[in-house]
Amino acid sequence: MFAWKTTTWEKAARSNGGTSAALPKLDTHTTGMVSGTKVATNTGWAKVETIREGQQVLTFDGGLQTIIAVTRHVLMADTNNIASWPMAVPAGAIGNHEGMSLLPHQSVMIESDAAEDMTGDPFAIIPVAALEGYRGITQSRPSEWIEVIQLHFAQDEIAFANIGALFLCYAQTDLISDAAQSDYAVLPMDVAEDLVDCLMFEDEAHASVGAAQFASA
Repeated sequence: MFAWKTTTWEKAARSNGGTSAALPKLDTHTTGMVSGTKVATNTGWAKVETIREGQQVLTFDGGLQTIIAVTRHVLMADTNNIASWPMAVPAGAIGNHEGMSLLPHQSVMIESDAAEDMTGDPFAIIPVAALEGYRGITQSRPSEWIEVIQLHFAQDEIAFANIGALFLCYAQTDLISDAAQSDYAVLPMDVAEDLVDCLMFEDEAHASVGAAQFASA
């Protein structure tokens, strides 16, 4: 019924004495959560690498949902492929209360008036890569290897992470390939970048208003 998915890469690494030569490289199609990311469970916040099948995780639309499988990959950083490097997200940038590391191909949900103006829905799901430059979000060179975990539910879900961020979790997909068709629509990269430009403009406008109010006080 429930399953823990140990990848063939991990098995190969073990049979090769645990050396990095057997590990695949992090690339621009990798999705999932970087180890250390916290998710909301029925017993409180827990690091994603500690989650096991059968546990319940809080989701945006379905409330508490049961994890039916967990996929893990240990990936080597590709120093020649900067586009694959994780994004460093400061606390508060996308609703997260703590700083976090996100994969550029991972999809996250954001809420904004700009999203409603553009799509008719205040909630938009966008690739993390589109957020580069927004509120201090930048790509960061990873350590030699990175552990990536994806939580699988019975259906696609939006999971709460790092006390406020919202991650799209696919029901079934391979972390190192493009995701299957989802019940959730992810904005194309060009549209997502336009939305982020609007968000940055909003931030600048709010900062200007705040500065003017402070000057007149």
